[in-house]
Amino acid sequence: MSENTGTDKEVILTVPFDADELDTVRLTLYGVAVRMGYTYEEIEDLKVALTEACNHALLQTPEKPPGAALRIVFTMRPAELVVRLEGAGCRLSFREADDSAAELPQSASLDDRQFESPRLGLYLMQALVDEVKVESGTGGASDRIELYKRHG
Repeated sequence: MSENTGTDKEVILTVPFDADELDTVRLTLYGVAVRMGYTYEEIEDLKVALTEACNHALLQTPEKPPGAALRIVFTMRPAELVVRLEGAGCRLSFREADDSAAELPQSASLDDRQFESPRLGLYLMQALVDEVKVESGTGGASDRIELYKRHG
């Protein structure tokens, strides 16, 4: 994990807590990643990973209070992009996604695996980016997930 070197730049996007806003999230990610010089394939990997994180947040929070939003912070560093997703005005939970120690059995069929979607989503994110970090919120704060994609 990199530390803030003072040359970091951030783009902060806050969108209503609604699946209809995922296009806005993906377009913003695309703009940031192009600006940083990522390849088409790297950008597509990032888009899928971030979409999976957003979908998990939306599915794990069935009741959304009025004014609830998704807050996405894109931190541009010289050698990596960090995308942080958290709730604004609502409490997101990524606890099921954080259970990465449990392995899916190799013999499980595709139909069996669909019921493991929170963990399967985490595995997908881990396959597409360099690092996935889940932090539990404290004192009523939202959990957050960070996706790291190194560049260079």
